[in-house]
Amino acid sequence: MDMNCLPDPNAVFPNAFGTTCFLKNVVTAPNIFIGDYTYYDDPVDPTGFEANNVLFNWPEFGDKLIIGKFCALASGTQFIMGPANHRTSSISTYPFAVFGGAWAERGPAPSGSAAPEGGHCGGQ
Repeated sequence: MDMNCLPDPNAVFPNAFGTTCFLKNVVTAPNIFIGDYTYYDDPVDPTGFEANNVLFNWPEFGDKLIIGKFCALASGTQFIMGPANHRTSSISTYPFAVFGGAWAERGPAPSGSAAPEGGHCGGQ
């Protein structure tokens, strides 16, 4: 074995186990940036990290997820992006406005979107 041989940072699977992948080689979203050698380990679907573990990711909202080099992410690690509609600038993170009705009329709309119609009012 050549002790000077390093893993290829452009390989999807850096070892023979098939449960670990270098994330920068499988993530395609334009707002997710991952450094060399950062890996995700998952016995079921390591290459499905973006679809399964980055929640509420809509690049058009302007959020970015930046993960540096040499990070190790355990199975089940999840990132919740800003468009999850949970305000951080008020007394509660509860997304009142997304349920419509009086909550939407009396409160600010979630950042970057209009509140949906609906709600339960007077037996409707």
